Amino acid sequence: MMIVPLALLVVVLGYAVLERNLFRPSVNSQVERTDMYVKAGEHIQVNVVNACGVNGVALKFTEFLRARKFDVPEYGTEKTMERFSKVIDRIGDPVSAQKIAYALGISAERIETEVDSSLYLRATVVIGEDYLTLRPMQ
Repeated sequence: MMIVPLALLVVVLGYAVLERNLFRPSVNSQVERTDMYVKAGEHIQVNVVNACGVNGVALKFTEFLRARKFDVPEYGTEKTMERFSKVIDRIGDPVSAQKIAYALGISAERIETEVDSSLYLRATVVIGEDYLTLRPMQ
């Protein structure tokens, strides 16, 4: 009688290990390259903008990214609404933008490049009305 629950437990734990390591591995929040602007081990710096119209979502996404060692110095609210969430590459570093998108569950097709060196950030996350489908909300 104990065999069935034990077997079920083994299957559930096995699936959890496979999902964590194969299906959705964790993302490394460190910058990939080293040059005169990047120190070794520096974490990707990103700001979060709420464009979905729901209070508290930017904070939730900020906490999610910070828990994964991303450097999020600021978050806020956008006046205009966005239908879809996106990542905006601010310095021409597509690898960092892809890491952020992957961590949040944003499709790679929703990565844009708008270089703005005055922001001192690698990327901006714009949270759209599709926020419920993304990893921080699951």
